[in-house]
Amino acid sequence: MLETILSVLREGWGWTLLRGAVMTLLISIVGMALGIVIGILGASIKTSGPKLLGLLVSVYTTVVRSIPELLIIYLLFFGSVQAVSDLADALSWTDAMTSWFPALVGILAIGLIAGSYAVEVFRGALKAIPPGQIEAARAIGMSSRQRLFRIVMPQMFWYALPGTNNVWQTALKDTALISLVGLVEIMRAAVLGAAATREPLALYLMAGALYFAIGAASQGVFVLAERRYGHGMRGHA
Repeated sequence: MLETILSVLREGWGWTLLRGAVMTLLISIVGMALGIVIGILGASIKTSGPKLLGLLVSVYTTVVRSIPELLIIYLLFFGSVQAVSDLADALSWTDAMTSWFPALVGILAIGLIAGSYAVEVFRGALKAIPPGQIEAARAIGMSSRQRLFRIVMPQMFWYALPGTNNVWQTALKDTALISLVGLVEIMRAAVLGAAATREPLALYLMAGALYFAIGAASQGVFVLAERRYGHGMRGHA
């Protein structure tokens, strides 16, 4: 097997997998950032916003979490591909849209999926903040802005870190599904390499090693962030 992997690497598929890993990270990071924004806004609405908006957020989280991730990707892709193609033809951006449309679909899909879980993660984090701290901040004359940035947000992110880590790991693995709409990330690169070299086991083992490396490294980042960011907060956890 080692000789087979070395042979595959000599044919240049190692670089193709690494380029796929870069795309996987790009889609995961940008999609996760979108998911966090959705999660914070949704959690704020469900915690202290109007009831009607809170109901809409609940519908969004229930629907997205109930539908398979692959179906969401297909709905976004096939639901917009014709309109995007017509727009690209009108603007003479055919090449650019062909190259980046699957990536944009991937980012939006990962963002919507991650956001549906992040809403509950951040809602739980907001509810974990002791109400007495907010009342004490009001009592000493802190403004709403000061309470938000000095008390609410630091503790919210601290409490949300473990749950956010879980959402991130799921988002990272969900990027493999985007290969089915043409995006060349790790999984798609492995499929192409397997077809070209007729060595599927070697290519899929290499892809698995890349996913493991990224997942393990990001796990370490979250652990370090929890230790450093939570300095001085553990007494409240």
